[in-house]
Amino acid sequence: MSDTASEEKPGEEPKVEIMEYSDDYKQQVKDLIFDIAENELKRHSKSGRPDLDNIGEIYQTKKGNFWIATENGEIIGTIALKDMGEDRGDLWRFYVRKDMRRKGVGGKLFSTLKEFALENGYKKIFISTQGTQEAANKFYIKIGAKRTEAPPKDFPHSSNDKTFYELDLEKK
Repeated sequence: MSDTASEEKPGEEPKVEIMEYSDDYKQQVKDLIFDIAENELKRHSKSGRPDLDNIGEIYQTKKGNFWIATENGEIIGTIALKDMGEDRGDLWRFYVRKDMRRKGVGGKLFSTLKEFALENGYKKIFISTQGTQEAANKFYIKIGAKRTEAPPKDFPHSSNDKTFYELDLEKK
């Protein structure tokens, strides 16, 4: 089966599997993130994104995790939750391949992250993004995140990030 959207049957959702990251997928994850960040978002990296060489050590520690979405064994999306202490998490590396957007992949990734966060006692998740990413901003509002002026002072974020959200997991 081809992974191009034009060959899918109308209304058919892709057969997506969400799983925890393992190093077996390291190169595919790096390729997806670099392609989207560099080519679509024009976020060129001077550092080479070293966190992607150490996903397990950086994201899968304490109460953090990193997930991948696959279709037919190919990486089509990623999402990570960094444990920032005090029952707070920071959403990182949320990417979905362009031809898989608007097909529920991002929602499935986020649902997995949120379920994990609730099971692990998180109370808040913070999100940073470029203000120009309209689809991302709409998604965050749709899931109930509220805009804030800035992330907490002890949270790292990119200087390119201009829009910040807080998702309160204690409110239902």
